[in-house]
Amino acid sequence: MALPLRTRSVDRVAVPMLLPHLRDIDGLFAELRRVLAPHGLISVLVPAPRSFGWRGTALRKAVRGAWRHRSAVEHPEWLAAAADFAVLADDRLDFTLDGDAPSDGADELCAAGVYPPDLPDRARADLAGHRTALRTVRLRRVVARR
Repeated sequence: MALPLRTRSVDRVAVPMLLPHLRDIDGLFAELRRVLAPHGLISVLVPAPRSFGWRGTALRKAVRGAWRHRSAVEHPEWLAAAADFAVLADDRLDFTLDGDAPSDGADELCAAGVYPPDLPDRARADLAGHRTALRTVRLRRVVARR
């Protein structure tokens, strides 16, 4: 997981949509601490957990359970703080996708990392039937300083 950068040589690092998929989160934060200059910033972007409405309890549980690292999705600020970063901002951002939701929108959003890539077929079918989940993407951005 070594980055091809000198120690303390970078002012800012963006980590988009990667944290929930890693096997070694501690290794990533150790490498970020190594390459960041003093007072350097990291910006972590992860999918934000969402509610699927009062009828979506089973879908919410399926999505939560399918993430490799649920804590990276639900509490990225805790992970950053535990890795000796000072959290400066924690934002949730909603994006509305243009056009009609494609028939394979659930597969596309899983492949893009908005939903777990290993989401079971039944949950993907439920997700595809949930129009709001395919039209609105919710992301979370955590900015922290070394």
